[in-house]
Amino acid sequence: MEFLLTMESNHLVERPPWLEDEPEIVGLLNLFITRLDDKSQEVRRRSLSIKLSPVKMKKLFKNNDDSDRTWLLLKSLERVVLTITENGRRGLYEPVYHGAMIRLLSGKEDKAEKILRNWLNRPVNVPYPEQWKTAVLNAVERGHDIFNSWDLLAQRPQRVSGKSAVEVVRAFLSIADHLKEGLTLRQLSSRCFWGQSKYLDSKEEFVQQLYPDLLIQPRPVVVNVYLPQAISDVLFIENQDTYIHVLAGGLATSETTAIVYMAGFKGAAGRIRNAEGVSIHLHGQSHVASRDLFLKWWIKACQCNWALWFWGDLDFSGFMILKSLRGVFGDVQAWPDGYTRMLDLLNKAEGHSAKFGNKEAQMDPGTTGCTFSDQVLLPALRSMGIFIDQEAIAG
Repeated sequence: MEFLLTMESNHLVERPPWLEDEPEIVGLLNLFITRLDDKSQEVRRRSLSIKLSPVKMKKLFKNNDDSDRTWLLLKSLERVVLTITENGRRGLYEPVYHGAMIRLLSGKEDKAEKILRNWLNRPVNVPYPEQWKTAVLNAVERGHDIFNSWDLLAQRPQRVSGKSAVEVVRAFLSIADHLKEGLTLRQLSSRCFWGQSKYLDSKEEFVQQLYPDLLIQPRPVVVNVYLPQAISDVLFIENQDTYIHVLAGGLATSETTAIVYMAGFKGAAGRIRNAEGVSIHLHGQSHVASRDLFLKWWIKACQCNWALWFWGDLDFSGFMILKSLRGVFGDVQAWPDGYTRMLDLLNKAEGHSAKFGNKEAQMDPGTTGCTFSDQVLLPALRSMGIFIDQEAIAG
């Protein structure tokens, strides 16, 4: 049997033997603990109360002999773990428990909570943010004088599935072992966070704030390119299947068009035009004659008066990519040959809704700076309320 100190003396309180036979009372007591676990430390100090109702205690409100027994047993917990306040405004013929308010024992809520947790086998559930702060504080006390950003770390709890707050704090502290190695963010993440190379993808700014001296090697963006013998224009394509389809002759392009595939928003990364930030892979049928000029143009080592085109999905995300590309490469325009065909499908309502295409989170770019996009394509997209993937005409 399990025992705890009573409220009034040092005598021990035994778990009531009848509790197992009263599921409604057990449910009521569990509700207190559940509500306590859901509250912050500040809110938990306030007195929680539960109003008795048929919803919470259906058996009690049947108003029979069993109801009387349940009420007497509940009353037996008064001044032990509960404070019960009867409803002075109940109707003349309503039972005494109608609308009664139940609270943890007034003035001794903490002790009452301990008893209930023991009876119900419900240990204290410390909220994760509090676990995190404790783990950070313990690390400070152990002398981990690694950086001067303890407050920032304590205020920004980070989670890893299946790992405790202590383990995750230690993982962030282990970044200090790699400050000068020049790892990529994914290499660093893999070494410090149990092989999860993508864990830090959305946390780069946070990590740099924790470790201002951390040297992170930019991860080169892989770019696939087909080069003609002579170049007059460059076509950026959003999707891989379409890139392959165009190279196979599935959609006519000029014999002097260089074709580039960069996997969506990766092409809009600012580092992509730095030699260290890009890894360009030439298609096997590319012409070597134009390679050097193209590579120089790419890293802005020379200027070329080439027309620049973009072709992607006819959706808001596609135009966000176009808008971003214009910020990196200059006067990039929506490719008329591709978008005109997609516009025909759009006008025939042969597209898909945002919900069906899993595109509900896409944001309208407003304007892109491309006249064809801003005056023709985007207005049509907004008017029709549907989207077209470019594979619909090239795949």
